[in-house]
Amino acid sequence: MKQIALITIVLITSSLTIYPIEVLSQNAPSYVPGHWQPEAQAADPKKPIIIKILNQTGTTINYNLVPEVEKLLPPGRITNIRVDLTSKPGGYSTVNIYNDTLLTYEYSAEDNVVTVRVKPGSETTDHKSVYISPTGRIYSF
Repeated sequence: MKQIALITIVLITSSLTIYPIEVLSQNAPSYVPGHWQPEAQAADPKKPIIIKILNQTGTTINYNLVPEVEKLLPPGRITNIRVDLTSKPGGYSTVNIYNDTLLTYEYSAEDNVVTVRVKPGSETTDHKSVYISPTGRIYSF
């Protein structure tokens, strides 16, 4: 009888280590700059979000809302991209902003308008995309 109880305990314990339980993360009490920290927040992700791109790189950049066609934005120009998360599979979206040089993004947000200032970057701040989560948080990667 003790063997059956021991085998049962071993099987239950081993199944917990093989099949981990999904745990939802909690919001950090404060913003800390770093990898995968939100850069900005749209006020209401259920409404369309406007991504305003300002090209301050001095060179032409490529941009597109995935999976749309790539477009060019000359230096010193501004463009707006409308993102409706409610119509996207999974409720998230990605805007690619890139060229052959290193880029960095600086963010500001007011209501559902998120401004992305694209500037020359460095190895530590090289960005190529803006990710918009289902909660309206904006990330760079």
